[in-house]
Amino acid sequence: MVDTAQLSKVLKDSMKAGKTAVGARESIAAVKGSKGVLITRSIPHDLGEKLREEAKKHGVPVVELTQTSAELARLVGKPYNVSAMALRNVSDTDVKQLMR
Repeated sequence: MVDTAQLSKVLKDSMKAGKTAVGARESIAAVKGSKGVLITRSIPHDLGEKLREEAKKHGVPVVELTQTSAELARLVGKPYNVSAMALRNVSDTDVKQLMR
């Protein structure tokens, strides 16, 4: 289970830097070169499988969140549901902490 405080910090830093793909389709396109991918529990099954497959192909770790897409949207300050995110500028340490 991902610590909400840690997740919030990582997302805030990532959004500030502007190097984040928000949304499942955008994340699939941005997996290459990303440090980690976040997937919510409410992602559509087919998009989730495609995103996991693409991440595995490029050796990018996938963090399965217990939050819904609405909760993730609130954390990143978006007015629409966010089912997945590809993080490009986070540190390896942050990704490892999220994966615990």
